[in-house]
Amino acid sequence: MQKILTLSVFLLAALSGTVSQAQSAGQPPLISVVKKGAEKDTVSLAGLKAAGPNGQLFIRTLTRDLELSGWFKVASGASGAVLVSGAVADAGAGIQSGCRVTWPGKSFNWAKVSLGPAEVRRQAHQLSDEMVRLIAGETGFAQTRIVFVNRRGRNNADLYMCDADGQGLMQITHDNVAAVGPRWAPNGRDVYYTSFLKGYPSIYRMVAGEGERKILASFKGLNTGAAISPEGSRAALILSYQGNPELYVLNLASGQLTRMTQTIHGAEASPCWSPDGRSIVYVTDVTKAPQLYIVDVGTQQSRRLTYKGIENVNPDWSAKGKIVYATKRGGGYQIAVIDPKAGEGSCELPAQQPGDCEHPSWAPDGRHVICSSRSTLYILDTLGDPAVRLINITGNWMSPDWSDR
Repeated sequence: MQKILTLSVFLLAALSGTVSQAQSAGQPPLISVVKKGAEKDTVSLAGLKAAGPNGQLFIRTLTRDLELSGWFKVASGASGAVLVSGAVADAGAGIQSGCRVTWPGKSFNWAKVSLGPAEVRRQAHQLSDEMVRLIAGETGFAQTRIVFVNRRGRNNADLYMCDADGQGLMQITHDNVAAVGPRWAPNGRDVYYTSFLKGYPSIYRMVAGEGERKILASFKGLNTGAAISPEGSRAALILSYQGNPELYVLNLASGQLTRMTQTIHGAEASPCWSPDGRSIVYVTDVTKAPQLYIVDVGTQQSRRLTYKGIENVNPDWSAKGKIVYATKRGGGYQIAVIDPKAGEGSCELPAQQPGDCEHPSWAPDGRHVICSSRSTLYILDTLGDPAVRLINITGNWMSPDWSDR
């Protein structure tokens, strides 16, 4: 009976993204650090002539990409620190572009031919990322994708994905059963998730948008939380086939399982790898309230990371070394960022929406975070820019994960 209760609690946690606990009195609020936002270079696209519908699509896409990056502000006039000149014109079903981007003392040329509206948008994403790389010296995310869940009922959900600008929304599963926890593999192609397709929770791998999928783990009991290591050879999993839910590492080539935790009176959830693949941050309720812990994969020794807050859940580790997570304080969930080397004294809050904000996931730039709030998705900026709503289509959107590429 205890195993059944534990399994039920953690399946509910996976569907909701949190494990509810009684709110304790006297919890201090998380301090919100107000930032003015990053300095932005003004970009003028006035010198870029766009002919035809696809040319206009290119301009619209490039404008939104540059502004979402956080490093640029697109001006309406002909002046700016960054000037984009040239022409993009319809060429059959796509466009032909010839552009020149100049900024003080530097410049680069850009020439492409694209076929079809999807390729037109992809070309604009590529130019935006190149401008972020060469001008701002940062990693762009315009070419990446976001996968998430549309939950239509307690036991009815499917996976969707879209481009990083919120366009190109596509349903990628059509099962009408409970589906939770989608995570991208580092290759930016494969998605791992837990589904009740066979009536019990199994972990699947699928090529996003192609429909083909295979079972990764289908042990007795709970199979969830799949997260692929940075080099792509291992998976962190939450399995309960030996009792209560524990953290394991699966060697994808050999199939060997290594147990990372031994919490007889607790249960684990939501693993995520460190950038170097040597550690995993995860959630456990061994202290009766969900908190973040970090385990050294080599030694299998864990240390507690968070102490403040009624609950701390849904961690994600950025390439720049910071961990973002959802923390419950004052009755609601907020998104927090912590440096695991510095501890809780380093916690900060990015600008976020009113109401609960949950399921955070880093963009590849290590600056922006996607999260769910009030049945939709928002992009938060850890440098202080206002939150941006990603999609404006009705749905119960939740559990987003941002691809690395």
